[in-house]
Amino acid sequence: MNLKKCTVAVTAAVLCAGVLSACSEENSGTVTETSVETEITAETTVVAEALAPYDEMVAKSFVSTGNTHRLKQKLEKIRSGEKSAVAFIGGSITEGYTVQPDECYAKLTYDFIAGEHTDTVEYINAGISGTPSILGNVRLERDVLSHSPDIVFIEFAVNDGGEKIYQESYDSMVKTILSQENEPAVVLLFNRTKEGHTAQDYMKQIGEYYELPMISTADAFTYGLDNSIINWEDYYNDSSHPSPNGHEFFLELITHCFEEFEKDGTDNPDYIVRPLGKHSAPYANAVLAEADYDNSNENLQITDIGSFDKQASGLSGFRKGWAFNPESEGGSFKFTVNANALFLVCSRKNSDAMGKIEVYINGEKAKTINLNDPSGWGDPFAYQVIKWQSVKTMEVEVKAAEGYEDKLIEILGIAYSSNDPVSF
Repeated sequence: MNLKKCTVAVTAAVLCAGVLSACSEENSGTVTETSVETEITAETTVVAEALAPYDEMVAKSFVSTGNTHRLKQKLEKIRSGEKSAVAFIGGSITEGYTVQPDECYAKLTYDFIAGEHTDTVEYINAGISGTPSILGNVRLERDVLSHSPDIVFIEFAVNDGGEKIYQESYDSMVKTILSQENEPAVVLLFNRTKEGHTAQDYMKQIGEYYELPMISTADAFTYGLDNSIINWEDYYNDSSHPSPNGHEFFLELITHCFEEFEKDGTDNPDYIVRPLGKHSAPYANAVLAEADYDNSNENLQITDIGSFDKQASGLSGFRKGWAFNPESEGGSFKFTVNANALFLVCSRKNSDAMGKIEVYINGEKAKTINLNDPSGWGDPFAYQVIKWQSVKTMEVEVKAAEGYEDKLIEILGIAYSSNDPVSF
């Protein structure tokens, strides 16, 4: 039971007790209807005052309606029973880590939006634990856009840092979704950790730039905690993962904001996605190639997998990849790519069992990637190899670093963007 419901229940009990007590006082005279009404009215005033801080906390979750034209159109489509899809992309909070799939805010929000039309509305949960928007952007086509979603929620405020690459990746993701032919609506969701970490400041700026609806559970929790309205432990299983009660509270905040979105907002049918991103969107329309890639895109041609001839063990969301085989004499992994940016998605872990790779571009060493990473826990990570001002043709060679041939090396995917020209 949440705080608001609990307060109402306790107050109701107090009211009943007060009325019954008044009725049982035989020697105090007749209890009139007016006196009971007066007492109830007085108690109701107390209730209203007690609920005010909670309501203020809920209100803090509302950031901006933006231009709600797309959102209102998509909601109308869903409610008319047309075939639709609602997608969520983010980290472990979106995935629903520590709770059951049906308890996750994403599923609860989907149920709220789909209503009685769950048979015609597809649910897409593209959350992967421990991953930031850098990886989210490179897997966006595979995990979200391939479903032609009508509404997309983006949640990466806890997993992202403040560095430029995060800002550019988040910007690229938002712009890519908005630029789809079916004109999906985008809603930005911002969370926080117990310690207060959130990347929402620059994310809000990106949302303002694209005129998007925005919801901040972070702002609601910060207000609630600072004013002793709620306790963190009542809503979270640890420092960053909501409990079932926490996910239900997320839903309460989201439904509150949706009421605001539908009631107000700028419904401008002439909404146009800006040609340049807030941060130039250098990685927009990223392409991800995995081990089943067939060279169907002329911008990426894999010419030799060399000694990476074993199938990767696979991680959550990345089950197709190449693993280095120390017994093979196949040599380097080679490919040609026309791109302005190149990423390698690899398995990383804080372990001496992990290897190290060297990446050469046009014969020169461009990057050394140490997969023994103190921040790693067995997660897929998108390492940026290089970023150019414009599209370049690159002959790429990947090899195990000397002395690391017997270590675990897995390439889970090759990702790139081909945006030319790009203003940085």
